[in-house]
Amino acid sequence: MDEVPRSEQERAALNQSLFRDVNERVEDIAQSFGSASTDFACECDAETCLEHVRLTLAEYEAVRAAPARFFVKPGHVHESVERVVTSDPGRYEVVEKVDHAGRVAAQDDPRAGAAR
Repeated sequence: MDEVPRSEQERAALNQSLFRDVNERVEDIAQSFGSASTDFACECDAETCLEHVRLTLAEYEAVRAAPARFFVKPGHVHESVERVVTSDPGRYEVVEKVDHAGRVAAQDDPRAGAAR
């Protein structure tokens, strides 16, 4: 990957962390209703994205197991600050922040140090 300014990496990681925080609440609500799956906000770094990704709660938890990983709609990958680690074609891609962006995302993880 080309050298990406730290400010761009940080902005991308913090934007995605905001969507992750929203989705933590969505998961709590889905669990309270006994849902097996629900629509989550796309966790891409685009501030104006309003897309949704339907995941099972197990799929959601698999992404949350790594603090620098996020799920995005296909085509929403920001290749200069993240890499695709897995995908379900047509549904979602799981991306992992790299370099400084990865450190920022991990530090901003609401589950860091907390048992869930």
